[in-house]
Amino acid sequence: MMQTLLKAGGMLMILFCTTSIGMALARELSRRVEQLETAVALLAAFEGELSYSLAPPDEIAGRLEQRESLSDAAYLPLCASLCRQGTPFPEAWKQAVERQPGSLSGEDADILAELSDTLGQFDLETQLSQIRNIRARLQIQLEGARTRCQGYARLYRTMGLLSGAFLVIILI
Repeated sequence: MMQTLLKAGGMLMILFCTTSIGMALARELSRRVEQLETAVALLAAFEGELSYSLAPPDEIAGRLEQRESLSDAAYLPLCASLCRQGTPFPEAWKQAVERQPGSLSGEDADILAELSDTLGQFDLETQLSQIRNIRARLQIQLEGARTRCQGYARLYRTMGLLSGAFLVIILI
């Protein structure tokens, strides 16, 4: 009797673990989509702040870090903090994006880090043009991430459950 209960408990644990792995993989796809959406919103906010206030990028980063809607951008507070410590904005931005990319892919982070090459170093129109360019490229990444999430998230959850069921059947 005890052996049967232990066996059943073990099988449930296997099923739980494989299902959890599938759900974690699906959640990671969703997190990337959310963080890309935040990055696109951040760039739109940066563009608006820069065009209306003409403030230096480090001041804009400090203002934007306080917005609740941009709290998903983990690199923004780090960038603002580095700027307050005296690090020039281009270096602070690049370091922040490299250290705190969150769920962004390497390509996403590289595109976002390109902002450091222009902001605060060129005339207003060039800076705004670069922001629009980067935002358009991130929008393309976002569409790809959404498509991947829609196609694979369900697959990961299902495969997690089915692989657990397969292992349980083998152990019976």
